[in-house]
Amino acid sequence: MSTVPLPFLPPPCQPLFAVSHTSIDKPFVEKLAHDLRSVGVNVWFDKWEIQVGQSITWKIEEGIRENEFLAIVLSPEALKSEWVKTEISAAWVRQMAERRVFVLPILYRECEIPLFLADKKYADFRGNYDLGVSELVDALGVRNRDVLKIDNWRKYARKRIGDWQRFRDEEFESLILFSVDEARKYNWSVWVGGRRNAPYTIVFSARNQNLSSRFAVRLDKQRHAYLAALDGNVLTPNTIRRKDFSSYVGNTLDECQEFLWRRFQDFESSYGKPTELPVYFVSKFLTSGGKRRNCAASN
Repeated sequence: MSTVPLPFLPPPCQPLFAVSHTSIDKPFVEKLAHDLRSVGVNVWFDKWEIQVGQSITWKIEEGIRENEFLAIVLSPEALKSEWVKTEISAAWVRQMAERRVFVLPILYRECEIPLFLADKKYADFRGNYDLGVSELVDALGVRNRDVLKIDNWRKYARKRIGDWQRFRDEEFESLILFSVDEARKYNWSVWVGGRRNAPYTIVFSARNQNLSSRFAVRLDKQRHAYLAALDGNVLTPNTIRRKDFSSYVGNTLDECQEFLWRRFQDFESSYGKPTELPVYFVSKFLTSGGKRRNCAASN
């Protein structure tokens, strides 16, 4: 196998990029497609592009014909697939006719490389996924090589690029799950606001004999920071005004989790464990595979 670097391609504004793969490799390809889109590559992925009732054959031919590049995901199963072989042949004909780089090999799993690709440097994903992505975006001439992830979505939110909203929602869902787990330990109630009326807002409440305590946290959609409302106006997620969130908590999930844990600890240390039966209303926000997860329950 050649050790020559992947050929550098002129950096288009949004490279048009299709992926040839077998069905068994689709989870890997979908993750790769998401990551490439996050750095500005316009990926043609059959799962996203082909609708019910459309001709699969014609749509895939369209993907090969209209995109600037075709990635071939190499694996033992792919090289046995007649469909993938047909796509490779069509792509190779186009590359020869246009006399430019069109086919980009991706070595996903160990396999025997086809002879006509044997002298081409592949993007190697076998041992290190991030390294493979880096090699691929280099070949595509993409300047921004930092793949959008749950721990860096705020940077993309400031620039308004990529699917950063998905990672914001994933982070907030992680906070909800943490909140419920910790609230159960300390006997606090949790009420999560709906996506429309009180997005990214959680109210916590507890009662011990005649003493009650309420506070709320919100992931602010403008500052992308966690803020808290600590005064007596906290009732439900829908009744709290934006200006009530006047206490800065932090810019990360870890900081917010630390804040919640300390609030629960301080109340129990000062007043004992809450005695009121807690309830958990969280199903309005939590989702799983596009379907709501009903986590609303009483202890």
